[in-house]
Amino acid sequence: MALRSTGFGLMTLICLASGQAASVSAEETAEIAPPYLMIRSLQTIQDKVINGDLDSVDMQRYLLEEIDKRLRAIDMAVFDDPRNVDAALIYAMSGGNPETLDILAERDVEGNFDNRVTSILRRYLSGRGATALKQLQEVVPEYRNSRIGPYLELIGANALMEKETDAALKFFDWARAEAPGTIIEEAALRRSLGITSAKGDTARALPFARRYARRFMNSPYASQFADIFVSLAIDHKNALPPDEIKAVLSLIERKRQREIYLRLGRRAAIDGNKPLTDFASKEARRLSSAEDAGQLALAELYSGIVNIPSDGINQVLEKLAEIPDKSLSPKDRFLRDAARIVAEEVVKEPGEDSLRQVERVMVDKEYRDMMSERVVKASEEALAETLPSTQNLPEETRKQALDSRIDEVEDFVSVGRSKLKDIDTLLSTGSN
Repeated sequence: MALRSTGFGLMTLICLASGQAASVSAEETAEIAPPYLMIRSLQTIQDKVINGDLDSVDMQRYLLEEIDKRLRAIDMAVFDDPRNVDAALIYAMSGGNPETLDILAERDVEGNFDNRVTSILRRYLSGRGATALKQLQEVVPEYRNSRIGPYLELIGANALMEKETDAALKFFDWARAEAPGTIIEEAALRRSLGITSAKGDTARALPFARRYARRFMNSPYASQFADIFVSLAIDHKNALPPDEIKAVLSLIERKRQREIYLRLGRRAAIDGNKPLTDFASKEARRLSSAEDAGQLALAELYSGIVNIPSDGINQVLEKLAEIPDKSLSPKDRFLRDAARIVAEEVVKEPGEDSLRQVERVMVDKEYRDMMSERVVKASEEALAETLPSTQNLPEETRKQALDSRIDEVEDFVSVGRSKLKDIDTLLSTGSN
């Protein structure tokens, strides 16, 4: 299967993207380029994107639009060539307009398209993939080692992920084997890691993590890998010891390592996991220089939060007071302020009201209201800061990014509120 662009395919792409060529216009070039050559160019561009060439994002969007126009106006005789049939299917599975596949399937009076495949894709792309599970498991193996094989395997694995994880992992393995170094392998590795991490299956998760760390940390989806890896360490205690964490992250450049250690430190601090917080904070400091004030401030913040019960409270307060607002995101400013409130309440001398149980309800209510307001404010600021950075992404990718970031903010609000009860317990203990 050819997953790389030919010279003519790349020339077609350049002509389309620039709007001009030496001897033909962009429109003429699009007209003479058969779909399979345009798809090869699209594949090349998508592979560049997951290897860190973000300048290719706009070109990817442009090419998807041009292919869509071409397919909607195309003479159906073009599909007598099986390469063009595969190209149309690959377009649909590569972020193309699903309505275009509907149009082509309805016009296909010659039977060039396999009705089983178009039926599967039309259901999957319309959000009804669960209704095609049986057909997917029957049809996908037939197309193994074909041009559309890796794409169908990826589609099949995505549809099977929630109900039949072992079958999904096998499909992901085939997709990776048939399309190494491509956007297909990147997606298959990332999702395989997600499945095995959710189950706490470290023995299977670690090889996926190592491969991804070596090959795809420049992908715009690498942040999802970081979140999954951190969750594996946090949610399945003792499944991923520090030595294993360090071994995987050592495959990544220093800056990215530090970012992941800081994510790990933050989650561990919120979770109250002192050993993991100390480990992550120490590694983040090791990977930072004196110029990395913001990152060093975060490491100090997470270490300070988790050490409130054990370190001298006044010492913790001094450290927290030294961290400037500009070094912290809205979410981390909230964490710092919450930690400061806890520490201040623990050392506060009890007043007359605090000794009267009948008044305690009002004190707790005021405290909860104050903390809830901080959670809401921090989440709103975090959302406002993250949304603008998605403007240059393709529409579908932008929607996924926005959904992911909104989910992060909502998760943050839930975590923040769930901590109020723990903080209240600590305050009650401190005042007794």
